[in-house]
Amino acid sequence: MKNSMNTKALVEGAIFASVTAALGIMVYYMPLLSLIGMFWATPIIIIGFRNGFKVSFISAAVAGAIVSIFTEPFSGLYLFMVFGISGIVMGWLMNKKVSPSVNITVSGLVLALCSVFGILFGFFIAGQSAAQVIEQLMKIMNESIDTTVSLYKSMGISEDQLNSIVTMMKEGITAMQYIIPTLFLMNGMLFSFINFKAVKMILGRMKYQIEDVKPFSQWRLPDNFSLGMLVIVLLTMMASYLHIPNIQTVQINIIYIVRWVFTIVGLSAASFFLEKYKVARPFKVFILIFLFLTLSNYLTIIGLIDAIFNFRKLDKRHIGGI
Repeated sequence: MKNSMNTKALVEGAIFASVTAALGIMVYYMPLLSLIGMFWATPIIIIGFRNGFKVSFISAAVAGAIVSIFTEPFSGLYLFMVFGISGIVMGWLMNKKVSPSVNITVSGLVLALCSVFGILFGFFIAGQSAAQVIEQLMKIMNESIDTTVSLYKSMGISEDQLNSIVTMMKEGITAMQYIIPTLFLMNGMLFSFINFKAVKMILGRMKYQIEDVKPFSQWRLPDNFSLGMLVIVLLTMMASYLHIPNIQTVQINIIYIVRWVFTIVGLSAASFFLEKYKVARPFKVFILIFLFLTLSNYLTIIGLIDAIFNFRKLDKRHIGGI
């Protein structure tokens, strides 16, 4: 009976590997569909949930190999390193009934780390260093600023306004060099959240009952978040005192990450009160998008206040979606 189940799992894994490989090949030959590349891990997660770690690992490896054969070697290897490994982890955690918030967080961290290693590996194969590529990107961005300035001049925008715009754009480009780790982390968390939701929807159609994250309006920080932040601050202060290289970059990323976390909590609090006063869903979505795009600094403050005083009176036994 056990051998029969193993054979069934392997057959199912082969089918899902074929689907995964087809998705990767389609993304490679149709760049306009590159956004759906984030769902390359979805079949791997499903097979991991249904059949465990080993079968999902084999499926991901086979899918990566097929993509490499029909495209180029690095493409399949990159998909396996980045989306395959993170998909294996998420599927295994779902199989072990780990809470959704922990699953998404761990899988997001794995995806962020694998993305960094995948890109660095690509640079290594191309014979370039990460510093050289970043320098080239900064050069391209600065050239795009010059193009933008020329366009604005042709539109009759005054010199003072142009100088202000150029200064803001250059400051943004400079800041981007320092917050690349934060961008990778946010990207990993977002893609993991989207994949989790996609897998839950598919498994729901297959009659599986999967625990979901709490509604967005109930997202809050865990009680030990303050302690964790205190430890991080003390460690960075110690590192500064010891003059550890690049510690300033670490500090900047910590600030950005904490800011975004409190912004999300603030947006969740806004959603909570919009629901409380029964604002219609289309208007609620519009208001939340408007707040996020125009008043994110205020959302950060609201998130900080809510984390301290819990003015939504949420149950502290769960950590919502964060």
